[in-house]
Amino acid sequence: MRRTLAIFAAALLAVSAAFGQQLSFTDARGATIAMQGKALRVVSLAPALTEILYASGAGSAVVGVTSYCNFPAAADALPEIGGYSPNTISVEAIVALKPDLIVGERGAHGQLAEQFAKAGLRFAAFELKDFNAIYEALSLIGSIAGDGSTALRQVNSIKARLQAVAAKTGGLAAGAKPLVFWEVWDEPLMTAGPKTFIGQVLSAAGARNAFADVKQDWPVISFEEIVMRKPDYIMASDTHGIALSPEKLAARTGWAGLSAVKERRIILLDGDIVSRPGPRFVEAVELAAKALYPGLF
Repeated sequence: MRRTLAIFAAALLAVSAAFGQQLSFTDARGATIAMQGKALRVVSLAPALTEILYASGAGSAVVGVTSYCNFPAAADALPEIGGYSPNTISVEAIVALKPDLIVGERGAHGQLAEQFAKAGLRFAAFELKDFNAIYEALSLIGSIAGDGSTALRQVNSIKARLQAVAAKTGGLAAGAKPLVFWEVWDEPLMTAGPKTFIGQVLSAAGARNAFADVKQDWPVISFEEIVMRKPDYIMASDTHGIALSPEKLAARTGWAGLSAVKERRIILLDGDIVSRPGPRFVEAVELAAKALYPGLF
């Protein structure tokens, strides 16, 4: 998410305090969003944003979610407006909920902006690409739909927990930190670059990303590249777990000789936590750190 979100969140607070009505901010598309007071009815198009809404004190304002929004439990009971992908989202269902704000992800839902505008709906796009973007989203959503103090406490709590992990792993020499290959997908074989949300999770957990040198965020790689890099561990979301059985990994060209495969050093993390760039990302860091350093946690 652009740094303008943090800047405009601060400006928004000042405007709100001065006039008590008009709220204005810039979203991840660069579009200016103006509202008369805080949003009282919000529809979320992404599980991560739903979690951010609740974590920032805006849970009571959420009136619609996707079929994938299963956390917290209160969100799972709300009316559904479709799935995550744009072609599954029902604009008609959203209109029926009479929201004063729709929140979605720029990459996934930006293409719906024109349809929303034609339907008279206000849409704000977020880009939850890294930890800072998540902090900024918590702060902004707390300001426009929730409670700023609640959002600030949430951000501070996350940072404190990350610091607690770093206190245990930060003193380790670089060579002592395990080399981890994170498998995003197997057909084609994909991994996470260092600047991605997943790349940051690995780093914060005290791991070395086996592909820390790549420039792409989600590069397609070959089996041979994994063999050459010799990762100590293979990690992934548990939703991808079937493809990561030791037997299936050993069947890949050259992988039977990898120590991570031979010694079954394969770690699967809760997909709902590690695949969502929301406030629970700190749990993903903690889970990864505990799996990599059981003697420290």
